[in-house]
Amino acid sequence: MSDSVITVNTVLDCKPILVPYTPTTTCEDICIYLCKQLNIGAIARHLFAIRITGKNVFLMPAATFGDKPAAVDFRMRLKVASIDSLKKLDMNAFNYYFHQARGDVLNNRVPDIIYEKYKRELVGLGITDMYRVMLEKDISRESVENDYKKYIPKEVLKRHAFFIKRPIHDTLGKLQKSVHDAFYVKEEYIRQLEIIAPEYLSEVYKAVMDDNGSISSVYIKVSPYHPTEPGIKYCLESKKEQWVLKCTIEELGFISIRNDSTTEISRKNGIPFYLKFNSMATMYSFISLLDGYYRLTCKWIFNICREVYTPSLKKLYAMKCHGPVGGQFSYAKLESKRSNKPGCFIIRESESKYNHYYIDVCMKEGLKPKTFKLEKITGDEFIFNDDLTRYKSIQQLMAAYSDPNGAIYLQECLPPSEYDVSPLLLCRSEKEPGGFASDVSIPTSPLCISCKDLQVYKHSLGTVSHRRTVSNPAMQISSTATPMGFAPERSPP
Repeated sequence: MSDSVITVNTVLDCKPILVPYTPTTTCEDICIYLCKQLNIGAIARHLFAIRITGKNVFLMPAATFGDKPAAVDFRMRLKVASIDSLKKLDMNAFNYYFHQARGDVLNNRVPDIIYEKYKRELVGLGITDMYRVMLEKDISRESVENDYKKYIPKEVLKRHAFFIKRPIHDTLGKLQKSVHDAFYVKEEYIRQLEIIAPEYLSEVYKAVMDDNGSISSVYIKVSPYHPTEPGIKYCLESKKEQWVLKCTIEELGFISIRNDSTTEISRKNGIPFYLKFNSMATMYSFISLLDGYYRLTCKWIFNICREVYTPSLKKLYAMKCHGPVGGQFSYAKLESKRSNKPGCFIIRESESKYNHYYIDVCMKEGLKPKTFKLEKITGDEFIFNDDLTRYKSIQQLMAAYSDPNGAIYLQECLPPSEYDVSPLLLCRSEKEPGGFASDVSIPTSPLCISCKDLQVYKHSLGTVSHRRTVSNPAMQISSTATPMGFAPERSPP
């Protein structure tokens, strides 16, 4: 099996990529391999997924491959809140998204674009793409015009192939007088697409729904960025396009499944509802979509369904490691949660390099935390900073640096929390208030507070941001506990 490969189609090249795999290789491993090849960073890679070629079925992150796997497509599956956010986050991911959208438009694979309604816009998108090629590849207008069939959507060519040459020539002549770069043109292409197809990347599934005893054949649509009703919607098979909002992504509670392709979806408010799909593969595709949006909108470290999990999250949780949250977030969390107490530290993935980690350590002088490198080498072994010792676990590393008087002191590792509002929530609405790690839901019931979450301040009373306080004339006690009970952190399934 060492020479086994899986054929992966990308939108950047007509030639597929052959990716080696073993019986234990997961779908997430394939995505990481491809992101490395395409220089897509460690944050944006969570937007991507693997789809079976020729089918609207995506594989869940933990899926593995048999002896003769079908060809698959590498797709950006999860949509960010705005194209500006994606462009700032990762230019290579932005570029991939553009080419994916362009390919879908050219091949009439955007369901919301109805030719009779948007024929002018479709021609405009094609001309915009031609102008982009002129800028990006330094090709003359005449050469691009001669190859116009490469850029105009197929539906337009099918109906008006002989009547669009003049509009193309005239419009390109006007565009040549403007001063723009290729990335600006790509951005405008996507903006125009999102105007005529605001639900681009939404997914629709056919299922049987049991809602409080009422059983119906329905279509289920997951559309987190619908202009007026974002979330999970359904319509009866007999009444197509009469969509009813079921709940938003933020209102999801948890999801459980049965072996007969039935899933139970619990919400924070309201009774659960049940969906039965025609196959387990379709059910897993649907749940992995909800899980992806839930992770990138609400709780990055948490899988909403036990059976549809993300393998890398289990590894991070075992290390008590955050994702690639960045130093600014990590420093703020150490200050907020532990007041930069010496010996407290956070482990986080590198934002730019795969298999590289950083440890932000609160130093003795009590000033800004200091950052050290932690590099993963072979297997599960790590090298810390300039220390050539190979450590097999974080516990072993902490034992080696347990001297309070040493230059580096590692006493307490702050694990990631479900309630971290970090830069990793790529799909979180930009209208929602942001915050640091101490942003939590307001509790509606009594809390059990761990001793580790209590800190005593002997100075005079002052405002402590994001904390609940109980005070008397002698001291002030601050709690950073959350409604989860003793431990604010919760493991992925």
